[in-house]
Amino acid sequence: MLAIRKTIFSILVLLTLAAHASAEVFRVRKTVCLDVSEAENSETKNCGINDCLAIRFPASSIFIQGVEVTVKIPQSVANFRNTILYSVYNNVSPVPSEKNIDYSGQELYSALYPGQLSWTIIIPLMRGNTIKASPYADKTLMADKSRGFVLLRNQLAMKGVPQSVLQAEFEVSAKAVLTDYGALKVNASQEEGEYTVFIDEKAMTPNESGLILLKPGKRNVSIVSDKFRNESRSVMIEKARIAELNLDLQSVAPSVRIRAPEGTQVFVDGEETEANVPLELATGERIFKFVLGGYEVTKKVTIQNGKSYNISVNVDASVNEE
Repeated sequence: MLAIRKTIFSILVLLTLAAHASAEVFRVRKTVCLDVSEAENSETKNCGINDCLAIRFPASSIFIQGVEVTVKIPQSVANFRNTILYSVYNNVSPVPSEKNIDYSGQELYSALYPGQLSWTIIIPLMRGNTIKASPYADKTLMADKSRGFVLLRNQLAMKGVPQSVLQAEFEVSAKAVLTDYGALKVNASQEEGEYTVFIDEKAMTPNESGLILLKPGKRNVSIVSDKFRNESRSVMIEKARIAELNLDLQSVAPSVRIRAPEGTQVFVDGEETEANVPLELATGERIFKFVLGGYEVTKKVTIQNGKSYNISVNVDASVNEE
């Protein structure tokens, strides 16, 4: 008998999971579209029984770990607690608009409005979020934010409710629940793989968006490369903000500038070159020869990476008075 009960329970669990995994087709009375705000003063919309609320995320949702939906519950509904069901849907089609009333989607989460005049529904959008439920706020399962919206639907959970409940309107607002970190974006004219970014002496790798996520505060940033001169900067990271660091990395190849009078022939390791223009030379000992008229000067210089050299050729005139 116990084995039969276990089997029946397993079947019920599987049926429940299958129902949540499959798409549900439904019709609503109307669609209300609400944009998520990152500010404290967010817009409000009215949403009734058998309506759905399309909650649309900002274009950039990097720092949004969830959406906090605040619902003001009418007194008539609060008096008949556990009569109205709210549900969160994933994979909704078509994209919600105020012109649509027919949808299909997968029910992610459902719960009943409590007998209170205000209720908060928090929908997580990120793994590892720091959102917590409370006696005044319900935390749902994590929704998919890849399509830029989530759908919240109101339905009757029982029959026989008075007309005042059927005609009730909920005042709804939605704001973003931001992460407690910011980000650094390094913009360099060189390829990303040609240098390494160190934050507070720790090597960091940007994510697929080119961002390095960091806790707020002052950070010491070092750019280290074998091909370019190292750079160090101090950057202030703010919560839910991107700090950009723009760099034009300079090559570590040694630079040599020769200043010589007009008409001077210049030779480097036996090959003639130009004077008064920057030269990039290989490291090591180089032999410079300068020829001007009947005069010739030779100079040996050891060239090292990351250094600049200025070589000046002067013609001196001696005056003797008898």
